[in-house]
Amino acid sequence: MSGKPVLHYFDISGRGELSKLIAAVGGVEIECVEYPFVANGASTADKLKAGNMESEHTKAATEMGMEGCGLPIVVHGDLKIYQSAACQNYFASIGPNYPKLTPQQEAIDNMFEGAFEDCMGLGAGVVLSGVDPTLMPKVMQKVLTHLSKHIPDKGFVHGKDAPTTADLVILVITQALIPFGAVLGEGAAECYGKFPGAVALGERVADFPAVSKWLTNECCNLKKPPKAAR
Repeated sequence: MSGKPVLHYFDISGRGELSKLIAAVGGVEIECVEYPFVANGASTADKLKAGNMESEHTKAATEMGMEGCGLPIVVHGDLKIYQSAACQNYFASIGPNYPKLTPQQEAIDNMFEGAFEDCMGLGAGVVLSGVDPTLMPKVMQKVLTHLSKHIPDKGFVHGKDAPTTADLVILVITQALIPFGAVLGEGAAECYGKFPGAVALGERVADFPAVSKWLTNECCNLKKPPKAAR
């Protein structure tokens, strides 16, 4: 398919940064279109209760023929998709440098993706819907306890020469400002201190050349607040 894939997402890390990182590891050059971070709730129920919201990103989605679809949205030629996992998996599938995985390894990566969504969902609930922030460390502990069973002392989760989605999930969970650092606040050190293996993996992933290069890209929002707060 000719042309660069275009990733539409907010001006924060959130769910979109994982797709960007997967593209970076896989050698997929993407175009990023950013929108101010605004939302009318974290869950589908919250959004339906709040009613329709008109913003830059909802207008853009409608113009793309994706009315009512949340971000991220990927447009690549005639392909238009939304949903975080779909965007992430698509970039992994077209990346010439992305490691080749067995079905079992792909299943583990999918599990990490799902766990990431669990954490993101709660984080979004705290930021957007007034959910109790003291729940965040509890969910993080549950998730990282299980994911740590797959985290090696050295190298990456699947023993490949490059990180895969599982490794990149850990990077985002342990280093992203929005929502993790912002919601955990002063409790971040205590939360992450219980999982030194996950923190170390995140650091190894950040040092991987393609990731390290991406972290300096102007479109990388891993540790940035929304543009309005910069």
